[in-house]
Formats: sequence, structure tokens, C-alpha cells
Amino acid sequence: MPQISVIVPVYKCEEYIDRCVNSILNQTFSDFEIVLVDDGSPDKSGIICDEYAKKDSRIIVIHKENGGQASARNLGVKNAKSDWLCFVDSDDAIHPQALEKLYWSVLSNDAKIGTCNLQQGEQLPDNFSLKFENLSPKTLILNEESLLNLSKNVRYYYWVIGGKLLHKSIYEKYPLTEGRIYEDNAVVCKWLYEAGKIAILDEKMYFYCTNTSSTTKKGFAKNQLDVLWAFREQIEFFDSLGYEKMLKYLCTYFFEISANLYHRIKTENGERQLISIIKNNEAYLRCAYPEYTNLSYKQKLYYYERTNKPMFYITRLKNKLGLLK
Repeated sequence: MPQISVIVPVYKCEEYIDRCVNSILNQTFSDFEIVLVDDGSPDKSGIICDEYAKKDSRIIVIHKENGGQASARNLGVKNAKSDWLCFVDSDDAIHPQALEKLYWSVLSNDAKIGTCNLQQGEQLPDNFSLKFENLSPKTLILNEESLLNLSKNVRYYYWVIGGKLLHKSIYEKYPLTEGRIYEDNAVVCKWLYEAGKIAILDEKMYFYCTNTSSTTKKGFAKNQLDVLWAFREQIEFFDSLGYEKMLKYLCTYFFEISANLYHRIKTENGERQLISIIKNNEAYLRCAYPEYTNLSYKQKLYYYERTNKPMFYITRLKNKLGLLK
């Protein structure tokens, strides 16, 4: 049985898939399998995956109807043989030492999640594969203070699925929600809490391709409102734990993201489409926990007015804040 299962969701990536798969095959650590999940890709990506499987017995290819990245990852995990999971997007790449060092970091620190830093760019840097010497992982105990610090200051570790080695038991408790985007933003924080402790390598060993055609970087589409769903998932989770500092921070951020999305929709899609989107997305009609935000009254009122809140919502908000006699 392989020690690590590397899950790669594959969709419309024929331009990048070679770089991705080769970066995994060129690891200094060899006891792994690659699970390539062809998510009904309309280009030649699935064919390229099959060609790789013919050349290396460690590669498994699964072909499925298109269902989105979360469904591809979930299916990949169901077919994974290892207890340790690493996720690499098909337009990204990992450093040659990534699996070796992440695996070493979790085993040597008795942690269920290991994470490294990320490097972003449109092209893989020429020096990305240079060997790292004398790596020294550090550990972090996850409590409210450390989670709050990660969410504010080290967002790669807090938000993103890439650059992590994860024990399968944690994924199985908190799988990705299918049919959504920003699905990792909704669940990675739960993984961190469940792990209780993580091993951290500050070295940049995951390359995140800032591909302008990817799901979350295109012009506005309705499903990009899922970022608000992801925030609500976090808010509800930390509310269940009684983490009030996290709630204040996340709810304030929720308001800011909502305002930004409102103006973006209005600019790109016009007023008519804006009203339709707001009407059909509950995220714009309420914030689940306004009592936890540290916004001023004027900021709260601005949010409600700008999202076409009926007057009774504004009256109710004033009552709640004690601003009506």
C-alpha cells in the first residue's frame, strides 16, 4: 500500500497537465500513488492521463461525468489506498521534495496535517526546483488565538487545500461539499481544528498557477457568490465552538466581501441582473450573526440599504442595536 495518495482533479487542463503530473513523478519520495480524476473534461486532458497511466503503475485514472472539483476530489479520496492525502490542482505543481518533507514533518511531529508555503505566478519559476537544505518544521497548536492569527495573517495555511498533507480520517469527517466553488475555504479551517496541531514548513514548495481562466478568476458568475456560503460555513462552525473572536472577525469580513460583490455585480451585470441575483441568493438577504460584528451602525445600515433591504429589516436592525426609542 502506498504511503501517500496524491489526488488531482482534471478538467480542461491539457496545457498544464504535463507540468503537474511530472512534478509529482519527479519527487524524491517515491512511495505514492497518483489518482487522476478526469471530471468529464471536453479537451484531451483525459487522454493524456490515460497515457501517463500506461507508463507508470502508480498512476490511477478515473473518468467521470462533470460534477465540479469537489466531486472529483471526493471520488479520488474514495479510491485512494493511502491514509495520507495530498491534493494538487491540475494547473499547479509541487517541488521535488514536497512529499518527502511534508511526510517527514507530520511523522516527526505526530501531526495529522503538514503544510508548506505557496508560490503564485503565471509561469513556474526557473528556480522552483532548487534543493532545500536543513529544513526545520515547526508545530502549531490550534486554538482560537492561533486560528485567528492564521486567518488574518497566513491565509494560505488557513484557507487553501494546496500545499498540505492530510490524514484521511480528517477528510472523511469533513469532506468537501459538492456543487460549490470556494469549497476548500469552507472546510480547511475545520480540518485544522480537528487536527489540533499542524506541522509547518515555511518553504515555498507548492506552485499555485494564477491562471486567469480558472473557476474563481473569470469574470463574475453567479456561483462566485459561494464565497459567502463559505464564510457562513465558517461562522456557523466557530459559533458552535463558542469562538467569539473568530466570529467577530469572520462576520466583519463577511460584510466587506458582500459589499464588494454587490458593487462588482452592479458594475459588470447591470441593475436588472443584480436584483435577480440578490433575490435568489440568501447570502445577500441576511448575515446570520450581525450581533458579533464590530462594524459601526452606519456601516451596518449601509450594507442593508445597499442590498435593497426592505425597510422592516432596517427597522429591526435599529431596534436590535437600541437605536430606536
